[in-house]
Amino acid sequence: MCLPTYVDFFSRKSPRIPWIDFAVALTIAFLIGCSNGSQISLLSEPAEAVAPSAVPPAGLEPYGLDGELNESEIKALLYLQFPQSYEAISERFGFPAYRDSTADYYKLPNSRWVAIYYSGYTATGYRFSDSGD
Repeated sequence: MCLPTYVDFFSRKSPRIPWIDFAVALTIAFLIGCSNGSQISLLSEPAEAVAPSAVPPAGLEPYGLDGELNESEIKALLYLQFPQSYEAISERFGFPAYRDSTADYYKLPNSRWVAIYYSGYTATGYRFSDSGD
């Protein structure tokens, strides 16, 4: 019994992957199903990746009394392996200056910010604010 193989651009012979076929078919059906072409025009627009800001959003109430990281805490943050538990982060760095549903915000000595991002009770990473934030 011979299994069929299909040609692709990279290896010239590879087995067909069903979920890719499904994704392509779903995308084509979505684009064809649109009578006014708005989805097609969306695909032709330039896209810009936007990372979440490390600055606390306006209107957040202060969360911790201090909420600032010192130089040794910043160095410790740089060497952390993620993911981390919420307990490990809060024990090491204390309470943040601000908190929302996705991040804890700590002030830095240079008046910038660092946001530690969460998915549930798991810290998934961090981001420092830019001078433009």
